[in-house]
Amino acid sequence: MADPNKNQSDGLDKQKIKQILVPALAIAAIVILVGLVVYVSDAAAPKNMSDGSNGSIDDPDLKELSAGIKYRDLKVGAGDECQPGADVKIHYTGWIPDGTVFDSSKERGQPATFPLKDLIIGWQEGIPGMKPGGIRKLVIAPDKGYGKQSKGKIPANSTLVFEVELLASSPPPRARRYPAPTDLTKLSDGTEPGADDLNLKPIGKDGLKYRDLKVGDGPECPQGVRVVMDYTGWLTTGGKPFDSSWKTGSDGPLNMPLGQLIAGWQQGVPGMKVGGVRKLMIPASLGYGAKAQGEIPGNATLVFEIELLGFGLGSGK
Repeated sequence: MADPNKNQSDGLDKQKIKQILVPALAIAAIVILVGLVVYVSDAAAPKNMSDGSNGSIDDPDLKELSAGIKYRDLKVGAGDECQPGADVKIHYTGWIPDGTVFDSSKERGQPATFPLKDLIIGWQEGIPGMKPGGIRKLVIAPDKGYGKQSKGKIPANSTLVFEVELLASSPPPRARRYPAPTDLTKLSDGTEPGADDLNLKPIGKDGLKYRDLKVGDGPECPQGVRVVMDYTGWLTTGGKPFDSSWKTGSDGPLNMPLGQLIAGWQQGVPGMKVGGVRKLMIPASLGYGAKAQGEIPGNATLVFEIELLGFGLGSGK
């Protein structure tokens, strides 16, 4: 549930959680986003990559990754491979064959974060398979870049050269479970929301409690990320939920930064694994407090069932 005390500048209904479309977070760096160029550097392109190796499109050590995309790994990273469709956090420099740098996150001193699905095809296909800490040279043919369109100092039909350093990646959100629950008056394990639950465990010392109905098999959700979740919320009196992403007319799964949600969710969701389902019992002090919110009376204890579909590297604030 969204915290009514948080900034609601996105038009968030205080009683209903509504899905927020994720903008590209590195605004100065959206030269890479399809169809957009907002920053072009006048700096001369390096003749070599950062490790001193060949930076030209005629590099004999390039390998074909797919039609129109060649690559060479300057450094192989460690850890889990970046998946197609993931959110990525990267440093990069891009130039055209005549030596003009058209964008560089390193020049700005700030890494860029965005979903791969929003990027040119050359990046959608060229970054997956990299591991965190890895550095890759990409040479991208025009049809996998901007094609016949000119973008700032990028002429039409330009081959693009990039040096990309993958700092981190997160898996793409999973599809929601199917079929939808048929009885929203009960949790998915058949229990009543307000029933005594001796298997609840505490989180912290403020009265928050949880029980995992299903432990996921994906990565563990950390603090300070954007989360994608299905949820249903009840009062402890049970009955119809006061809100659910499964309700008719709902915008679907929640897609919001954790930092914009009530404290009970900020504390209760981290530690879940993607694919997991968790029951949360949230005291009023970590929910909406003494203030009534729509169908939620003041000083109400809240019961939620949450399924974590995914999380991203977008701002968690």
